[in-house]
Amino acid sequence: MFQVEYNQDAQTLFLSGNFDTQRAEEVKEVLEKVDSSITIDMSDLDFICSAGIGVMILAYRKLKEQGKDICLINLNEHIKKVFKVSLLDKVFNIQ
Repeated sequence: MFQVEYNQDAQTLFLSGNFDTQRAEEVKEVLEKVDSSITIDMSDLDFICSAGIGVMILAYRKLKEQGKDICLINLNEHIKKVFKVSLLDKVFNIQ
């Protein structure tokens, strides 16, 4: 089961389950409302597809234009590898 939980006070987005094409629009809607730097906690995320990566890139570009940042935290080894292979580990702030 995929879950998106957004804590607006802490500007943290929690993702869990499989971030696939069917879920991309849900995350996109949340990220479109963000107007400050945000942390995305992926500790419970099992999978991310290219559509999910695309949503992350769109949010990154929007926030960068505003002088804001996205920090990705708690990536499992599989998701870290996806970001590394696509060279997005050089773009995103991954901790």
